[in-house]
Amino acid sequence: MPTDRLTDDEIGILLTAALHAPSMHNTQPWRFEVHGPVVDVLLDEERTLPFEDVSGRAAHVGLGAAVFNIRVAAAMLGHETRIATHPDPARPEIKARVYLDRREAPVPDLSSLYGEVSQRHTYRGPLLDHPIHPTVRRELDEAACTEGTELHWLEPASVSGLQVLLRQTDAEDLYDDERRQERETWIGGDRSDEGIAEHALGPQPVRQSFVRDLSAGFDSSSRSQAVYETAPAIVVLSTPDEDEDAWVRAGQALQRVLLVATSYKLAASFLDQLLERPAPRSQVRGVIGGRWPQMVLRIGYPAQSNGHTGRRDWRDSFDRWF
Repeated sequence: MPTDRLTDDEIGILLTAALHAPSMHNTQPWRFEVHGPVVDVLLDEERTLPFEDVSGRAAHVGLGAAVFNIRVAAAMLGHETRIATHPDPARPEIKARVYLDRREAPVPDLSSLYGEVSQRHTYRGPLLDHPIHPTVRRELDEAACTEGTELHWLEPASVSGLQVLLRQTDAEDLYDDERRQERETWIGGDRSDEGIAEHALGPQPVRQSFVRDLSAGFDSSSRSQAVYETAPAIVVLSTPDEDEDAWVRAGQALQRVLLVATSYKLAASFLDQLLERPAPRSQVRGVIGGRWPQMVLRIGYPAQSNGHTGRRDWRDSFDRWF
């Protein structure tokens, strides 16, 4: 185990990268501790979503994405990394521990993704009717596989079935007061460093589409409207098992896929509502052959620009330095 401590600059670079990870409603449900050459990633219970993410699955996926960004930033700085999930039984809030080896030269593969970390953002607008080249799809498949997960590109018949399921889950959300109130805490209005500001919601769909309108049920007269694509690429990221370790692993795979996609100018958004309740998630699981669905992505080439969600300063989520 190397004994070199991380410098102030290194910590800032690593944690700034971590904060660019996606999280459900951009709650950023993480905290960080640094001791020597080790970064611990902790779950911040105050930033979880108890009604929309009852199991905590989405929060753990977000933590995994933050872990992957730390790995990428560390690689750019010249550090190989190793990961341990749930490393301390006495402190279950530590969900992942990132060990940094001695600083050498930039690490191939991961370091090449560093430039995409700050460029990637969730895109909620219409997509162009341009197919994704098979070579690019293979690279996205390989990105998921490298992290121990699998991507499932859904056939048109399966996509049509999901559209019915989307209508059902969206309708249930409209009449679920607890979930709506939770969304109101994090979505809409003018937000600078957390949650999703109105300018980042994307246009309001004119008709049913493959995009989650997070402001559905709220008054939002200033949003524009748009017709969305009718046949987007829908991808399900899955794991063979189902536990907190699998969720963190899925988050790392998700972020690797998203960064590779960003390098090809692709954009993605999430259809979380399909996985938030047991019944629709079970149906999605059946579509992909029994593996555990951890994320449903709508992916393609953006037709317009989309506002970015803000991030907290890394110091606001940094607890201790031993």
